[in-house]
Amino acid sequence: MEDKVEEVNEITSPGSRVQFKQTDEVPVWRYEEGLQGKTVIEHGRKVKVPMAVENPNRHWWIITDGLLENLNPALRDHADIFDLLLALNLCIDAPVSFSQDPGQTVSGAYRVRRDALEYRGDLSRGSFPLALLTMNEIPQQVQVSESIEEIYEMVRTFRSTQIESDEDMDIRVGLHMYDDALSSSLWTSMSNLFFVCENVLCSGRRSKPVTRIAEVTDMTEDDADRWRRAVNRLKHPDKGDVPGLLQQTDFEIPSLEYMRKTTNKALIHTMRMRFSELEDCN
Repeated sequence: MEDKVEEVNEITSPGSRVQFKQTDEVPVWRYEEGLQGKTVIEHGRKVKVPMAVENPNRHWWIITDGLLENLNPALRDHADIFDLLLALNLCIDAPVSFSQDPGQTVSGAYRVRRDALEYRGDLSRGSFPLALLTMNEIPQQVQVSESIEEIYEMVRTFRSTQIESDEDMDIRVGLHMYDDALSSSLWTSMSNLFFVCENVLCSGRRSKPVTRIAEVTDMTEDDADRWRRAVNRLKHPDKGDVPGLLQQTDFEIPSLEYMRKTTNKALIHTMRMRFSELEDCN
């Protein structure tokens, strides 16, 4: 996986001020004394020093250019960073994902002060976005296809404001299930992504999830039905005389990448529709 991740040489976000960069080292502000025995000294004069980046070929810096600093209400530490990573996942259809804990590279949050980075000790440490997904194929170029700022505002709203309706709660739960799907096993991912689509698209409606998925996303109704049947077989592996999932050699299941793209569209569609209703109320 680490070798595959190193093949990514460009992440672009046209029309957004959010940027993605790689570098071997960066300037940071550190206390001049540094250490006294085993105690880290956190007072005195700071000096600018170069810091080498571990695994620079698979370590991506997300430069938000004031997006997090200018939030209203103000930044809520790691909660809003988590919202940003969720928004990035929703904005990218390529088989990669962004996570606070992917297990490859651990990093932290920094701010720019007088042309050097200063560690944000007031923000909890997390892991920067790296890698995964389907069929062990990671593209060399990754493009952000949606407006990060728009999606981020909606994700933050539905995760952090007072819940007004069952539909809002379904969106909030859906966002957490979506995040869990991107770091789970193949089977859990497949099930979680389907339940996200079902819950957000059919919230308060008497409609079949397969039909709603086909109406709102690019997935065909046949593919959506294959996805539904696969999830049902996982839920009820020994139900009746129906062969188990592994015995169904002609059973076609949409690719995990296809499922993820579909779920992205379902969540973004539902959030936009509900967000416009909330703005009309205000």
